[in-house]
This record gives sequence, structure tokens and C-alpha cells, in this order.
Amino acid sequence: LKWILIIIIALIAVFLIYSASQPNKMEVSRSIEIEAPREQVFDKIADFHSWGDWSIWNQKDTAMKVEITGEMGAVGAKSQWWSNHPEVGNGSQEVVEVRPNEYLKCKMRFADWDADNFADFTLTELDGKTTVVWTYESAETPFYMNFVNSLIQPMIEQNYETSLNSLKEVVESAPMTVANPMNLEVVEVTPTAILSIKDSTTAEGISDKLRELYTELSIFIDSKEEVSSAGMPLAIYYAYSPEKVVLEAAIPYSGEASAEGRIMVGEIPAGKAVKGVHLGDYNASEKMHYAIIDYGKASGMVLGDCWEVYANDPTTVDSAEVRTEIY
Repeated sequence: LKWILIIIIALIAVFLIYSASQPNKMEVSRSIEIEAPREQVFDKIADFHSWGDWSIWNQKDTAMKVEITGEMGAVGAKSQWWSNHPEVGNGSQEVVEVRPNEYLKCKMRFADWDADNFADFTLTELDGKTTVVWTYESAETPFYMNFVNSLIQPMIEQNYETSLNSLKEVVESAPMTVANPMNLEVVEVTPTAILSIKDSTTAEGISDKLRELYTELSIFIDSKEEVSSAGMPLAIYYAYSPEKVVLEAAIPYSGEASAEGRIMVGEIPAGKAVKGVHLGDYNASEKMHYAIIDYGKASGMVLGDCWEVYANDPTTVDSAEVRTEIY
């Protein structure tokens, strides 16, 4: 009996030594790339109502009771669940930090474990694709319970990978919805032959510079019997700051033309473009430019240089009817 007791004590000692040698908390990090704008991905993560579509824990027990409260995507949003499934159990998660479309951090608590655990999502976007990094950091465990971390961590890692793959499938298969308060259109642009002059000026000097360049282009067109104007004037913008604007004033033409001096022969190429129409004072068109940039980004489109078509003559229409078509 004495030796049995000694063996039991020795085994307990070995077990405690082993447990003490294991990490005293669990840290998991998994990532995935999703072919969608991060706004679309963030919506699926921040809205706890959507977790049933992609979270492996929700799918392990489709009958579990879930109670969701608070404003989704905001601090204080909370999800509580009750499940008889041994891998799910009872618990809650509450949003404690959020940066819309970039970062979400949740505090998690589990039944029979009076401690705070944390999970967070970090989203970065490049060229219309979003990388999601999902991390988990548990509370510290007593040294005699450290062995549990080593046993559970592989399961958590696998569940994270499965859930992220489901998230990718759900997001990429969903129809893209992009806010469009400025009534923008995605249009097919036909190739347009242009005569143009490239120059630079300040932001305040755009109107005077365009007037100068259009005058020079018009004189050139009038001097060539084989060339005629074929559309309203336009301008392509390559760089913009208050101190320096690099632009190319252009007039569509028909006929046979060749470059001469600083007058270039070129083309607006065919393809898709985001189009917005601004009516009224040209100086108030900045919002439309930003709307096009935001729309293109949210839609996963790679936008090129901006160009504007001055669709009517501001000297012949009311100021409220001046029409600028922005691409």
C-alpha cells in the first residue's frame, strides 16, 4: 500500500510538473484572404445575427439558444448562447472596441470559468481583396490547469480555419451591394479620338488654364480643313493638389489629324467607367469626385485617371443647369 501511495504521489508530481511547463494561456491566430471589399466582410463579422451563416460553433449546434442585444457593429453589442453540445456550452461575447471596417474586439466569457477572454478581427484591404486576421487570447490558467491549453488549442485552431473558410464562401457568393447615394452609373465607354494639350496649373487657375488650352485647340482645328470638332470639350486629370494640378485639355475630333507642336493626338479608350453627373457650380463638384472614388473602392474596382466632360456651355445655360460629367 505504501508503494502504491508513493507511485500515485509520483504520478501526480509528474503531472503537475508537466502542466506547469505548458503555456499558462492560449493564443491563436488565423487569417484568410477574401475577394471582397472589407466593408462587405466587416458587416458579416460585426453583425452577430450573421454568425449562424459561417461560425462553426453555431453550426455544431443549430438548436442552441442565442440572444443578441445592442447595436450591431458598436461597442456594447452582445451575443449570449446556451448549448448542450460539449464543444459549445454556455457563454457570451461582447464588443469592447471597434473601428468600423477595420477592427473589432470582443470580450468572451464561458460558463464555469470566471475570467475574461478576448478575440479580435483585423481587416486590411488591397486591390479589392480583404485579409482577415482572427486572434484569440485566453485568460491565464492556474499552473495545474495549463495542460488544458495544450489539449484545446489544436481544436480552436481548426475551428478558426473552418469558420474563416465558411466566411470567405458566404461573402464571395453574396451579391455585392454598394451604397450609391449620388446615383452613380457603371457605363461602357466607347473609344473617342481626341486632340489634346497636357499642362499644369494651380487649383485656383484651372478655369483660366482650360480656357487658354481650349482656345489653342480650337484654333488648330479651325486651321485644318480635314479636321472637325466631334464633341464637347473634356479634361483628364493626372494629379491634383492646391499647389499643382496636372491636366490634359482635350476636344474630340473627326477626320485626319497628326501631332503638331504641343498638340497631341490620342484617344479615350473603350472600357467600363464609373460615371457621375454634377449640375451647377463646377467648384462644388468635389463631392462627386470623392463619391466615385468611394464607390469604386467599395465595388472592388481599380480606377484609372479621372476625366470630366463639360456637357454644355456655361455661357448659354442657367448656372444651376451647368452639366459636368465625371468619369
